[in-house]
Amino acid sequence: MTEQYTSNLKIADLTLELNPEQYEQKFIKYGTFERTISAGLIDFDINGYKLSVEINGIAQSQIEEIKKRAALKKIVDFVDFIPIAEKSPITRTVYESISSETIDSELVYLYIPQYSILITDFQQTYGGNRVTYKLLGEEA
Repeated sequence: MTEQYTSNLKIADLTLELNPEQYEQKFIKYGTFERTISAGLIDFDINGYKLSVEINGIAQSQIEEIKKRAALKKIVDFVDFIPIAEKSPITRTVYESISSETIDSELVYLYIPQYSILITDFQQTYGGNRVTYKLLGEEA
């Protein structure tokens, strides 16, 4: 089970075995915006983060399989097996719950989320007589 957590991703029920340097995840803050209400300018802070993924070095057969599955549904399920911790309430669908604990009188959940991502781009890179493929996606 440990190997699953360290080297696998799951996109649209297709498990990809990757080296750690092939996968990069970032959480992008939703941000802030200003809005006028009753002739006054009010700042809104949108709490939360969305996942942005970049997967390099994928085989062409895997890219073609992902394209087929993404053609059926524009938004596909994604599991990266890296647990996240959140204060209540849980913001994502739980793939596997690891634990919950009360710390400083606040309930904290540790779980592996199942993200819903929109695949934004498939890129081919040519170099050194090799073709490599890259997948870019963002949490929907």
